[in-house]
Amino acid sequence: MINQLLRPKVAFLTGLGLLVVGQIFSTFVIGGLYWAAQSIGFPLASQFASGLVGGVDTIMRIAIIIGPALIVGSLIMLKIERVAAEKPSA
Repeated sequence: MINQLLRPKVAFLTGLGLLVVGQIFSTFVIGGLYWAAQSIGFPLASQFASGLVGGVDTIMRIAIIIGPALIVGSLIMLKIERVAAEKPSA
């Protein structure tokens, strides 16, 4: 199972997906969620909703950081596979 996840194409697409979804979510959704959380009339519910939105915002920021790392890692894995395929066995 883990061997299938460590393929360069899977890592690249996962990193690209995390990067794109994280950027779109942080740009378009988080602001509206914060506004909706602050518009709740009850203070305790507003604080709870703001905490949840803050948690989602933190997860999206982590995804934006991990996405490029996966992309770079997949490119390194691809280069290692190509070098290993070119190298004649002794």
